[in-house]
Amino acid sequence: MSVLSSSQFIIIGAGFAGAATAYHLTRLGARDIVILEQEKIAGVHSSGRNASMIRQVVPESSIMVLAKEGADFLRNLPSDWPVPVEFRQNGSLLLGSGEGWQKLLRDAEMARNLGIEAESWPPERTKNFVPVLRETRFDGAIWCPTDGVVDIHALLSGYLKAAVSLGAKIRYGCVVRGIELAAGRVSGVVTAEEIIKAECVINAAGPWAAELGKMAGAEVPLRPCRRHLFVTAPLSWVDPAWPFVWHDAHGVYFRPDSGGLLLCPCDQDEMGPCDPPTDNAIAELLAEKIRRSFPGIADVAIRKNWAGLRTLTPDGRFVIGWDSKVQGFFWVAGLGGHGVTTSSSIGRLAADLVLKTESARGCEFSPARFASLSQNGRIEPPSSGL
Repeated sequence: MSVLSSSQFIIIGAGFAGAATAYHLTRLGARDIVILEQEKIAGVHSSGRNASMIRQVVPESSIMVLAKEGADFLRNLPSDWPVPVEFRQNGSLLLGSGEGWQKLLRDAEMARNLGIEAESWPPERTKNFVPVLRETRFDGAIWCPTDGVVDIHALLSGYLKAAVSLGAKIRYGCVVRGIELAAGRVSGVVTAEEIIKAECVINAAGPWAAELGKMAGAEVPLRPCRRHLFVTAPLSWVDPAWPFVWHDAHGVYFRPDSGGLLLCPCDQDEMGPCDPPTDNAIAELLAEKIRRSFPGIADVAIRKNWAGLRTLTPDGRFVIGWDSKVQGFFWVAGLGGHGVTTSSSIGRLAADLVLKTESARGCEFSPARFASLSQNGRIEPPSSGL
């Protein structure tokens, strides 16, 4: 196979991780960038199959910082942003009980210290605000008025169009077959058609990130896990201005969508990277969780459902940084359901680290932290990813 082209930076994956990284690299002056996407369009997998929710109050402080920065970006898109992006700030209500409620109170305090609006509401105020919660049992709720729902397809398109306008190139339908190395350093990417020489390969392959890493001899413990989303038929009593409501104690949430509700039972089944099939048994899990958590909506009829993959790490933090063994190989992976909210801040962090800018930070996300992790050791990550 002959070498047909070369690029300083190759980004593998045109989802939120890769698109936002390309966007910020170009904003910082990089131009010789090629994005390789295995599908014919961007956003076929995780980046286009999520709940579109912007949530800032999360259990991990390092992710909360990036979530706030990401939400701030959405509220103040650059003047040259290429496409309109609707961000409906209807807010969020995170319900808790017992020790879980105490944990939510601590998370809210941490959020306020970072400048995120987060109020503690008693059950009665919460139920008056969203009347279908009248029969729901919980000790209190955290109200975050700057959370909401974003148009994920427009947002993803914006990152890509802006990057292309500044010189980045995208190749769709381009499947990576291998990573070439020379003296322990990345030297190129092998596709079905050619070898593309490169100084830096950025692994933003989502559920495929672990497999891609192994092609380069780089390993990080990533777990793709399936999660289902369900949408009801239109419901006359649903107020489209409701916030999204997440019952933290039972692991289930809903939000207005298409005149009805979008619901999620927060299922988490590990599986290899793929186009995940739906499991009919999850509908039963959802029904059981709704009956227990939100009796006021227990009788809704489901119109459609789908599944997507969230890629998790053992400690619940992202993987962003240079590989500890393979020079020139950079990770932007393991976003665990937070990729939409943190997309801009992740892209900026990755671009800073790749270009070694003075503002580079984020050592807590470095893949080097897994170097001493025992092969059989597993720490369950927080389950708050969307």
